[in-house]
Amino acid sequence: MLAGNRASGQCPVYPIALSYQTVANAAEGNTLPDVWIGSQPGQFGWLSWTGDPGEPALVDSLTQPGDSNTDVNPDDPTSHELVPGVWASGRPGVANGKHVRAALDALKNVVIMVPVWDQSRGDGANVACHIAGFANIQITSYQLPSQNRITAVFLGFTGCGIVTSVPARKAPRVLEVAQLCLRN
Repeated sequence: MLAGNRASGQCPVYPIALSYQTVANAAEGNTLPDVWIGSQPGQFGWLSWTGDPGEPALVDSLTQPGDSNTDVNPDDPTSHELVPGVWASGRPGVANGKHVRAALDALKNVVIMVPVWDQSRGDGANVACHIAGFANIQITSYQLPSQNRITAVFLGFTGCGIVTSVPARKAPRVLEVAQLCLRN
């Protein structure tokens, strides 16, 4: 079951960004040991739909069904579409509060849709990433802040409105998935 599945409107997307380089050659079922965003110090794999870098905003976004419908494009505050080709605000640093950990625990072994980015810009509170597409993953573990990583199983590329069927974690494989054309 896809976490936060909605019958209509914008698809629920969780604020954990995957680098296109990480998943470009990944096969469905591969373990992704580290989720990072950007190439600058202090950039972790978190996004902020509203640009709010606070931990409570991150917790809201990580809590099912998520709140990606609140996304504000950092280049156009009037745009609220989270689609391939737009930029999304990053959230600087690693967040390790008990509410973040509780939200991640609730998402373990649940299929979630996350953005795949192909470019990043800025640093600190001004980091943003270019959304190239979306992928389904299952978080299997995380080590925050000691190792600063989230580990997940890659379940394939996906898009909003595409029905996927994913069996239990023991055999992670997407039965029906549409491959997105990822932009460079």
